[in-house]
Amino acid sequence: MRGPGTAADKDVMIATRHLPALAALLALAGIPTVLHSYLGPTLDDGRRTAAVSWRLNGLEGRTSGRSDSWVLDTYGATDFIERQYGRDLTLFVARSFDAKQLYHHPEHGVARGDGYERAAIVRIPSRPEVPIFELTGPQERLSVYALLFEGEFVSDPIRFQLRHALTSLVRRREAMTLFFVRGRMGGQTRSTDGSPAHALLLAAIDSFRAQGSTSQQ
Repeated sequence: MRGPGTAADKDVMIATRHLPALAALLALAGIPTVLHSYLGPTLDDGRRTAAVSWRLNGLEGRTSGRSDSWVLDTYGATDFIERQYGRDLTLFVARSFDAKQLYHHPEHGVARGDGYERAAIVRIPSRPEVPIFELTGPQERLSVYALLFEGEFVSDPIRFQLRHALTSLVRRREAMTLFFVRGRMGGQTRSTDGSPAHALLLAAIDSFRAQGSTSQQ
């Protein structure tokens, strides 16, 4: 006949008593992760990057031939365009429900290898509501980009992430839009309204926003 259990046996019994409650808590905590990582609840506002005009600022765009798989791997985006305008300007517009993949050093994707030395946020006098991230590097390399989310432009990605950290767990995700223009300063005349790169960026933003929004659950 087996005698009374040892102290170790009792410790095990006490610990296992709490397993159902612990499992329930873990399941509740995992709901947001499951919803967003696997089920992917999203809100479609009806906008598409393809709506951006092929002709911007008097220049006709031509496709770059960027692959869908590269954009998906790099930015988590399935909706994008990349076009060349003139000799020195390349426009890239992408939308992703994983905002961090767009705002965290987007130049490491479409402008990889440029070696930018300076980054700043500038505001064009005629369009002060649009914070433009400006990157400058060697050989007069200049790239500019802007981030749009829920109809507002993002000037501080870290603050944006903190502000949406909790609401993103329970709300349907909305897409962030990245507008990126890669160019050069060489041979470009810069006015008080910026360089041709800035002008192309703003024209692309205006063209994209002109299509309106039809949010769908």
